[in-house]
Amino acid sequence: MRASACIGKPPVDAADFKAAMRVLAASVTVITSRRGDQLNGMTATAVCSVSTAPPQILAVVNRETTSHGLIADSGAFAVNILAAHQQDLAGRFARRLDQPFEGIAHGWGETGCPLLAEAVAVLECRLRERHHAGTHTIFVGEVIGVSCRGAEPLLYFDGAFRQLA
Repeated sequence: MRASACIGKPPVDAADFKAAMRVLAASVTVITSRRGDQLNGMTATAVCSVSTAPPQILAVVNRETTSHGLIADSGAFAVNILAAHQQDLAGRFARRLDQPFEGIAHGWGETGCPLLAEAVAVLECRLRERHHAGTHTIFVGEVIGVSCRGAEPLLYFDGAFRQLA
């Protein structure tokens, strides 16, 4: 194992860091947001629970993305946990599209954010905190609505989409 950054030592190599993070299996989500008529969604695995009282989750978003500005300005976002059969949506929302929801089955949440049909679970959030970390912002949202359905989640592990065995 290589040593991490210490006084007088260089920081961890980016390739080594990425290799280590590839073996951290995670659910695949699409974070959706809205500001007026502008809608966006972005594929993300950097999402986790923060608290149950009050219910809060966090989502880590690159500051250069469209989603970052929409979440920061609107104060709301939704986390759509994708089902195993929704791999095509993960690929779609990993790209920058002018009309990201065109032809995509979705509804609307209390916050006005789009909610993806057939997602394993959807958590609607109002933004409570934000923390800058490197090139990203950690958005902490208070969960104001939840819907769940019985389905297997889509996972991401070692650079590929996976399903539970």
